[in-house]
Amino acid sequence: MSLEVKNLCKSFGGLTAIDDLSFSIEKNAITSLIGPNGAGKSTVFNLITSFLIPDSGHVFYSDTEITAMPPHKIANLGIVRTFQDVKIFNKLSVRENILLGLSQTHQQRLLTSILWGVSSENKRYMKERTEELLQFIGLEAIGDERAENISYAEKKLVILARALATDAELIMLDEPAAGLSEESVNTIMGLLKRLIKEGKTIFLVEHNMDLVLQVSDHIIVLNFGKKIADGDPKQIKHDDKVIEVYLGMS
Repeated sequence: MSLEVKNLCKSFGGLTAIDDLSFSIEKNAITSLIGPNGAGKSTVFNLITSFLIPDSGHVFYSDTEITAMPPHKIANLGIVRTFQDVKIFNKLSVRENILLGLSQTHQQRLLTSILWGVSSENKRYMKERTEELLQFIGLEAIGDERAENISYAEKKLVILARALATDAELIMLDEPAAGLSEESVNTIMGLLKRLIKEGKTIFLVEHNMDLVLQVSDHIIVLNFGKKIADGDPKQIKHDDKVIEVYLGMS
């Protein structure tokens, strides 16, 4: 088990956002969290990563309780997340944006190298790692381009690469395919499948149901903060509750 959520609850001003939610995420698999707008998906991400504190309930990662643990400590345990909004440093190059995603340990090594002019081995590692990630996302040709000059789809890829630069095991992606063309969605889909082959675990919030049904090993469905379904893509696709409140199928 990679991540386990037990009886999580969160309210805002008397309005229940997350209602007694429990689920688990298996290692080396893609688990998707879906539901209508306002179902509480991003709130779940925020509770897991302590950008919000739950009213009650517990979150465990690899048998360690991380409930309300400071976000930087959660990151140090091997969990990284992205956000719905494209958060990127527009004045920096694509390569520099990825470099900033290096783990805290590597950033400390970089700072030491800058201050003392030593540790060429660390510099070489960080350069090689950044180039590996540029190649992985297919943007090596524009590594020196300022981020403000690249497309929205390319910025989405840079955000993914920056998350991967942390070397985290559990990658939480909040709507990575939002606003992308079919071609770009297919690119994201291929990258997610490659990450699983490389031993990563992915927790995905996404509205693109074609992507969700094709890449997910497991799907959790929320409606008004409550879990209404939990199963593999085939089970979810034919679940009457899911069809009624979300998929709109007949």
